Amino acid sequence: MPLTAPAARRVGAAVALVLTAVLALAVPALAQTPTPPPLPSGPGSTTRPTPVEPGAGQAAKQRLDERRGRAPANVAAWFVDPTTNQTVVAVVGPATKAATDFAADENPAAVRVQPMSAPIRALVAAPLVGGTAITTVTSTSTSGGVTTTTGIRCSDGFSVRRNTTTYLLTAGHCTQNTSSWSGPNGQRIGNVALTAWPTNDYGIIQVANTAAWRGSGQVRGGPTVTGATEAPVGTQVCRSGSTSGYHCGVIEAKNVTVNYGNGVTVQGLTQTSACAESGDSGGSFLAPGTAQAQGLLSGGSGDCTTGGTTYFQPLRPILNQYGLTLVTGN
Repeated sequence: MPLTAPAARRVGAAVALVLTAVLALAVPALAQTPTPPPLPSGPGSTTRPTPVEPGAGQAAKQRLDERRGRAPANVAAWFVDPTTNQTVVAVVGPATKAATDFAADENPAAVRVQPMSAPIRALVAAPLVGGTAITTVTSTSTSGGVTTTTGIRCSDGFSVRRNTTTYLLTAGHCTQNTSSWSGPNGQRIGNVALTAWPTNDYGIIQVANTAAWRGSGQVRGGPTVTGATEAPVGTQVCRSGSTSGYHCGVIEAKNVTVNYGNGVTVQGLTQTSACAESGDSGGSFLAPGTAQAQGLLSGGSGDCTTGGTTYFQPLRPILNQYGLTLVTGN
């Protein structure tokens, strides 16, 4: 079953569902976002700045740089203030003896210590995590001053690379006739590069917003994947999805042809006893015992209350066909 929300369609004696979730988000037209307070331009000063001769602060900074390996943890940064020529040593919290000892210079007037409210952190791109939500907007309309945005929610499957380009894999019935996709925090990921649906069921999204997102082998609720070796029938598998979370079952059959109705059949799927629900489509299947990635959720029957049957698109043929490499580790 492909899983399309909100309704499930019955095919023959079995329920066939495409596991996508439809989103309807109503927001006031032309809503005004409050202006946030301005960010501080730098650490605040504890004493009145004292101008020094040009070059004095730069020389002091060079001396600090030479002993940078001895900087205590609460010394966040040091730099030359162009308005006073002093070197400013930014200290998180109270100026401890270790911090003032580090800042001490042969020219005391050339260095001043200033407090900083919080430590500096590296603003790295967030990892793409299997089983988390990905969304796309399919239509927007305005009526009575209210703008309604309709879209689709599916699940992140796995991150892959070809050369230096990173891609996200999900279900093809999710990406068909769509363009831009975003992550669970609303940050744009990128556009659909390829959709295979029906016959197969996978979609490939190019990660264009590399400032916000990076590929990873992480799977929500499960182990971080280390490879993509296919598991045999009878192996325990688990899947992660943005609606139902992390659930496990066993591989029951391979090379299954599934009839989703209306002339849509998908070939080459793997059948499992793990449950799933609408919105889980495209999510990760893995073998937890070996941390090997297996495939992408296509559809199924039942739910995670009563149990059910699911089908996934195997991963290995996708990697082989397009020369892709699975991203492993964090």
